[in-house]
Amino acid sequence: TLVLIKPDNFRFPTGRPGNVIDFFSRTGLYIVGIKLHMMSVAQAMEFYGPVRDILRTKLKDVVAKQSKEALEKTLGFPLPEKETRQLGDILGPLYGDNQFENIVRFMSGRAPSECTPEQLAAPGSERCIALVYEGVEAVSKIRDVLGPTDPSKAPPGSIRREFGSTIMVNAAHASDSEENAVREMGIVNVGENVFRGVIDGFFRK
Repeated sequence: TLVLIKPDNFRFPTGRPGNVIDFFSRTGLYIVGIKLHMMSVAQAMEFYGPVRDILRTKLKDVVAKQSKEALEKTLGFPLPEKETRQLGDILGPLYGDNQFENIVRFMSGRAPSECTPEQLAAPGSERCIALVYEGVEAVSKIRDVLGPTDPSKAPPGSIRREFGSTIMVNAAHASDSEENAVREMGIVNVGENVFRGVIDGFFRK
């Protein structure tokens, strides 16, 4: 299965990335691949693409409620239920797209709407560590140690409870199935040999 140690662990010099990896070591699984990765905007969009449709639909009720409260406070009259639902139908997908842009910016350092076509494929400015774990029930073991997406709902001693702060800024990502692990490994090209470029660059100096 694939794990990404997210960019929030690299905001300042700290031992947090190593601490997060130590938590995962409790699973007894083997690390069979590791890569320091600068995710491009295009990679982030593909990686989190399945989340976009979920956000566009899932956030309708949240947006409807917030819009209702804001409008009633501003205009001074109660908004009927039918019109409240219509607001959710209109604004929910837009809010979902905005949240998707925020996720891509968080992972790559730049939002899709801020990029030229040439910039989409360029390496991002945010660092993450991609790790491949191998072993029996690797997916479930890793996700148990990681905890649920929302750190406030994660159990004590889990990674997201200890290191996460929001649903997006939550320390690490872990694949939710073997199939998605294969898909995600392909996107971040976890098998790429990045040391060749480092070595070549050193000897060219």
